[in-house]
Amino acid sequence: MNFSDLYKKISDIPIGDFPSSALSGLLHGYISVFSMVRVNPWLEEVYGSQWDIHERIREIAGELADLVNDPSISLEERVVHVADLLETYLMYSDMDFLDIALEAAYEIISPEGSDEIVLPCRTPEMCRLLCSCYYFTGEERCAELAGEIVNGLKSCVLDKSLDDENALIYLLSMEFYVDIVGEGEDWKHVISSLKANVLQLLEKEKIHESLLRQVFYFNVFALYEYMKLGVIESK
Repeated sequence: MNFSDLYKKISDIPIGDFPSSALSGLLHGYISVFSMVRVNPWLEEVYGSQWDIHERIREIAGELADLVNDPSISLEERVVHVADLLETYLMYSDMDFLDIALEAAYEIISPEGSDEIVLPCRTPEMCRLLCSCYYFTGEERCAELAGEIVNGLKSCVLDKSLDDENALIYLLSMEFYVDIVGEGEDWKHVISSLKANVLQLLEKEKIHESLLRQVFYFNVFALYEYMKLGVIESK
C-alpha cells in the first residue's frame, strides 16, 4: 500500500472511530501533511485542501481535550494526550484548547498548586509536554527538565536498543526539543540515526491490517514525504 492509498483510507474514517491510542500518530501524520501542503499548495490535489486537513487536526484536538481530564486513564496516557493537545495549538490556534492543555499540564508537573516543577515520569512525551510549557510560559525550569529527559534518552538511541514505535516516538520528541529549546548542533547525529531507523520501516513490504499499525505507518509515511520534499532536512 502506498502513502496515497493509505492517506485516503485513513481520511475516510471519522476521528471518533479511532481508539485514543491512535490519536498521537494521527495528529503527527496530519501535521506533516499540513506542513507539506502549506508550503506546496499544488499538493492539495493529492491530499485535499489545507482547510480539510486543518479540520482533521481540529477534530483530533477536540478528542484530546476530552481525554486530558479523563480520570480512568493512566498518568503516562494523560501525559501523551496533554503533550499532543499543546502541540495542536501550534497548528490550530484555539485558546480554549490551549487553556485546557496548560491547566492539565501544570496539574501533572506542579500538583496541588505547588511552585515546584516535578517529574512524575521521564518519558519522551513528558519531554514534549515540558517543551510546550516552556514555549508558552517561558518558564526556564521546564526547559531544564526537558533537557534532562532528552539527555537520558540519547543513550537508548546510540546503543540501538529501540523498537520501531519507540524510534519514532523518540525522534518526534527530540526534534521537538531541538525546535523549541534550540540546542540543535549537538543532536544532529542522534536525530540522523533515528531518522535512518524510522525510514527503514518503509522497506517492509506489508502494512499490517490492524488500525493501530495503519496509523503508525501513516505517521511514518507522512514524515518521509515531508522530508523528501525538503520541508525539513533529511540528513
